[in-house]
Amino acid sequence: MLVKHLSFIALMSLTIGCASNEGLEQQVSSLSNKVDKLTLEVSKIKAQQQKNTDALTILEQAQEQTNQRIDNVAASYKK
Repeated sequence: MLVKHLSFIALMSLTIGCASNEGLEQQVSSLSNKVDKLTLEVSKIKAQQQKNTDALTILEQAQEQTNQRIDNVAASYKK
């Protein structure tokens, strides 16, 4: 009788454990999808940041060239 009860309890535990694992697998799958989505968004943001950095570098170079031209013009008037 005791063996039957223990067998029944073990069978129920396995059944409940399997059902619980399916829920956990769905949660893990959902979280994995969210992580993949966030990773994609981060890489897009990094790409946009690099474009902005490149554009800023170009603007700074143009500003330096313009300032040099202005300095050259001002120097020519001083002579």
